[in-house]
Amino acid sequence: MKIIPYKLIYIVCLILIPVKLSSQYEYQAGASQVSIEPDQTLLSLHLGGYGAPRDGRFTLEWTEKGSIPSADAMAATENGIFIISNKELFRINPDAERPEAEKAGNAENLIALAGIKGKLYGLNSKGEILESANKGTIKWKKIGNSDKSVTQIAVADGILYASGPDGILLKANLSDKSFDWKKSEAPAGIISLTANEDRLYALTGEGVIYKCEPSRNNINWLKMAYRNGETITEDIAHITILNGRIYGIGKDNILYLGEQRTEGNLTSRALAIKNGNNTVVIINIDVCGLDDEFTGLIKEEIQRKTGIQGKAVFINSSHTHFAPVSQNWLTWQEPNQRPDSIYLNKTLRNGLIQSVEKALAALQPADIYFGRGKTDIGYNRSLKDHPELYDSAVDVIKVVYPSNKSESYLFIAACHPVFATAGTLHYTISANYPGVARHLVERRTGTSNSLFLQGTAGDINPRDNGENISGEKLASEVIAVLKRPMEKITGPVSFFLDTINIPIKPWTKEEIVSYKQVNEEKPGDIYAEKNVKWSNLMLKYYQDGTMPSTLPVYVQTFNIGSWKLVGFSRETTTEYGFGVKNMWPDKLVSVAGYTNDVSSYLPTRKHIELNNYEGLDSFFWYGSPAVFPLDVYEIIIDDIKKNSR
Repeated sequence: MKIIPYKLIYIVCLILIPVKLSSQYEYQAGASQVSIEPDQTLLSLHLGGYGAPRDGRFTLEWTEKGSIPSADAMAATENGIFIISNKELFRINPDAERPEAEKAGNAENLIALAGIKGKLYGLNSKGEILESANKGTIKWKKIGNSDKSVTQIAVADGILYASGPDGILLKANLSDKSFDWKKSEAPAGIISLTANEDRLYALTGEGVIYKCEPSRNNINWLKMAYRNGETITEDIAHITILNGRIYGIGKDNILYLGEQRTEGNLTSRALAIKNGNNTVVIINIDVCGLDDEFTGLIKEEIQRKTGIQGKAVFINSSHTHFAPVSQNWLTWQEPNQRPDSIYLNKTLRNGLIQSVEKALAALQPADIYFGRGKTDIGYNRSLKDHPELYDSAVDVIKVVYPSNKSESYLFIAACHPVFATAGTLHYTISANYPGVARHLVERRTGTSNSLFLQGTAGDINPRDNGENISGEKLASEVIAVLKRPMEKITGPVSFFLDTINIPIKPWTKEEIVSYKQVNEEKPGDIYAEKNVKWSNLMLKYYQDGTMPSTLPVYVQTFNIGSWKLVGFSRETTTEYGFGVKNMWPDKLVSVAGYTNDVSSYLPTRKHIELNNYEGLDSFFWYGSPAVFPLDVYEIIIDDIKKNSR
């Protein structure tokens, strides 16, 4: 008889044990979270979700660094901040516990400063441009002349910019022997100008800060902060950028550091579930909404990197109204129309993809359970005669990982993350009540990854006035469900993504022109301004021959064993959730809105007949060509029944 060496037996056992462990479980699962908090170098972002206040909701706030001498001008290089005070030049180290001004040289009758890469530039009262290395003693030499109306200068990417109070921006190449100034528009009343890489920043006498990207041929200034009386009350006289951070000097002779006002809890979270050859990924991201063009690009990149098909990736927006703008709201104020390109294409894009990659890397054998509770955090805000049209269900998924005795959770509830509380909350980055609920669930269960999915909350507002109250209620119910017996999920995984094209009837060109004329007679009215912008969009459709005749609604379905998850695009109202659940009364069915695309409300006949916000006015806010037809609910539900996914 041949004797097998004991070392070989040991090795074979090591190989077979994990295989046996994995084969005992139907699923592998992995959860993750990645921060999508904006980098502080983005300085100030506009929050999405509200058309008011008219002046916008920006995240910049000022933190006091210390008293300094009175300043007539301000600039920065890698060696610190420079100011002109009483015709002398001083250097300040803003990182010092108590910033002190050290004399650095003569100001040579300078009225403005700019700095970049070891050099300082000055503008004197004669309109002359001076230059100096900022090492050792500052020695100025003339390098050119500017327009005599110029009072401020900045330097970026080898370009010298100059401005004054008259709304004109001049630019010239620093490498030219004689400046060939080119003219463009700028905000009126500029009192301070600075630059960072390819962005310019201008402060006006009214306390408004604007930004633009002059590397693009068409300079388009965008408001990024103002004295709102809540989070910004300081009267700032000068601004500069150092190491990607914005600093200001107030008229009170205080040096300030600008910071993003945030609760620090924005994340992209993913739960990957695998059965056999099929893997699906559920993503929860803390934004007000994303459009299908952006999520389509994300899904394409995920497929390239992981091989997972786009229809197997479920991207749900929490719909917090306190996250930076993440889609184009073309009928709103300009900051709502243009998401910050760096935040959208770097922070959000990378966060989404990394959360998926991390969840896939964490895949391990798991048992999955379903439970359902009930909450009263919301109410139907628009159909007051139908209080029954509020889905109070709290669906909870528990994922148990036997190998390390850990758990992760997913929970679904339907309620807008909006609150009437004004004040500082309006200007604070926050995941709102979903973030509070996640944090409490994790803290009380000793876990680290929980996902919140937004349900059919299109017509649902919070019952209580405060994110902490709603978050506490929701977290308490999730934990109560986890403590009760839960139903084990078994069976294969499948996934589908269907498009239902809803026919619409756009207004005629004559109707749009008449509507525009009526609203043009109401200057300063935020609603009338929105209607004029909407009219211009629609007339452009007619001009270009691109007026849509249908609007798509996307319905994504995941069958994870005995649990069915259905996700609607758009701001889905309550009745759709009930309609889908009633199709499969004997199954575990969860329904989410705000999935993959948030490009309008998804109302029912009740909303449209009432001409309420969800049924009419919201379509103007979203820049939609038309309201859905009265039978939109029937069209969608019939299509879902026919497909029977």
